[in-house]
Amino acid sequence: MPRADISVPDRPDEAPGRRDVEYWLGVYKSIEEVPTRYRLNTFKSQFQEKDTWDAYLETRDDLAEPTKENSWYPCGDRFKKYMEEEVGRHHALPYPDDIESYLQHIKEGGYSIKVTERSDNTVYYQHLSPLKTFFEWLVHHVDYPHVYNPVLMAAHSGGITRQLWYWQTDYKPEYSERNE
Repeated sequence: MPRADISVPDRPDEAPGRRDVEYWLGVYKSIEEVPTRYRLNTFKSQFQEKDTWDAYLETRDDLAEPTKENSWYPCGDRFKKYMEEEVGRHHALPYPDDIESYLQHIKEGGYSIKVTERSDNTVYYQHLSPLKTFFEWLVHHVDYPHVYNPVLMAAHSGGITRQLWYWQTDYKPEYSERNE
């Protein structure tokens, strides 16, 4: 049953629904629409020598320690390594294409000696979801210059990020369809 205290505005049928990535994007739908002064790559000097991922996780008291240890810390370590070694940029400053290529790398077994391909479930819940919430935190945190979420832009653009977004929304039933 839907929560009575949440009001959802009437939207025309052709408008994106809450499960659509476009619903969550905000003003900017692509990196090309973002004014140059707000693009993350312009803030390089502000992030040197800072571990933004760990600062973010310190605020996540809602996550159980085993969840952090088994999913969120490894995701952050892999993403930081990927951004540093493959992209050459700080982990808080990716382009949407960097998110896409990272998730593709992870899907194909990147940074694992045991698997050659990861499941959609693993890639979504242990990589895409933590990254999405990390960038949402940055967007809504006054100490950071983020005005857009590169994960949402990557999902809007297509590729594996979009595929995983819709895999998750198709897999997860509406709240009203869940058994109580």
